[in-house]
Amino acid sequence: MEYCENYWDNPELKRKFIRFLNDIHRVDLTSWNEMGYWDENYRPFSYFDNGKLVSNVCIYSMDMVVNGKFSRVAQVSAVGTDPGYRRRGLSKELTHKALRWAKPNHDFFFLFADDEAFRFYEKRGFRRVDEYVPRISVPGKKPGGVIRKLDMNREDHRDLVYRIASERSAVSNKLGVLNSRLFMFWCLNFLRNCIYHIPDEDILVLFSREDGLCRVYDVVGRQLPAFPEIYPSICDPGDRTVCFQFMTDKMAVGNCEFTRYSDNGTHLMGSFPLEKEHFIFPVTAQA
Repeated sequence: MEYCENYWDNPELKRKFIRFLNDIHRVDLTSWNEMGYWDENYRPFSYFDNGKLVSNVCIYSMDMVVNGKFSRVAQVSAVGTDPGYRRRGLSKELTHKALRWAKPNHDFFFLFADDEAFRFYEKRGFRRVDEYVPRISVPGKKPGGVIRKLDMNREDHRDLVYRIASERSAVSNKLGVLNSRLFMFWCLNFLRNCIYHIPDEDILVLFSREDGLCRVYDVVGRQLPAFPEIYPSICDPGDRTVCFQFMTDKMAVGNCEFTRYSDNGTHLMGSFPLEKEHFIFPVTAQA
């Protein structure tokens, strides 16, 4: 086994990592890489066997606003082992190396895992926590503002999205992420059909709707209007509920109901000041 870390300057190893992640987790970073949004703060810790990447852990270092203060936090992600190399303790060793590297320079750790991994992370010192999705009731009505849907196949639209994301303020003062490159990953992949630009405000609103539920994933801009100012541009006559995939303290939405959400398998390690509150990590903070 050959151990390697922090090897993005090696194009061959980087290609092997991209292929490994797609094989193990069905997550394709090809466009994120080829379009120039790769983030050097996404640090790999890997084992190779005869040149083949067989086990990996990544630490994604990112800046967040937590309770009104800037924090440097670490997300554990891209954890996996080739099926032929499992039950040898490789993930355990790599996780130990990754956490040892990251602990001196990060305020806390978080990650998202499936049921099978819970015991593994508990043994590493993580604790499972629930998140809570805020939601409000709304009267459906026809949209009245100027808004346009963006096409991430168009270079000028990608440039617009990246420019706004690079200038953004955190969507929440309670728990907000500041990472334009990770945001572009979401825009190129899972949320590519949900991106809208409100030109009068020069903001992006990422949302989708189904069966009377409008799901708002992120609001991105240098200055964020209150949600009642945004909603007329994105509303629909069939809307009954709006739920937010982030904390709404800057959105002036009034009293929210909170729905317990445990499907993310959210885990924490270290001191997290919001743990006894209803909190949710912004969806676009998830690596």
